[in-house]
Amino acid sequence: MIINSFIPLLFALVSFNLDTQTQLEIEIGEFRNEKGHILLSVFDNAEDYPRNAKNAVLNKKVKVNQKFHTISINDLPEGEYAIVFLHDENGNEEMDTNFVGAPEEGYGASNDAVNMFSAPKYEEAKFTLGTEPLKIKMKIFY
Repeated sequence: MIINSFIPLLFALVSFNLDTQTQLEIEIGEFRNEKGHILLSVFDNAEDYPRNAKNAVLNKKVKVNQKFHTISINDLPEGEYAIVFLHDENGNEEMDTNFVGAPEEGYGASNDAVNMFSAPKYEEAKFTLGTEPLKIKMKIFY
């Protein structure tokens, strides 16, 4: 009898501790060369997106060694996110711009939310990560 009452309790404890984190797979391309790194930041709020990487939920730095890259992230909880990335060709870990402020290195955002004269808005780039694995494709703009 004790075992019969223990089994539902054990099931409840195991169910309560189930990991609610899901897999996010990001495909980025096409890179114009195989120099430098991809600097990728994942945000969960509009206040920090896209410039305040120190407050991002996740930051990744990946060596560029092919025209298309797939980056897997396995430790994000379910929720709303927006991604921004930079092809840091010269390794200085910042967006290089010309004399009028136009980017000289490749960049992109989730939902391909890229504005001509300003950084993308969180509302334009946001997506929802649910319980199922999610694969998104992002274009790189030069």
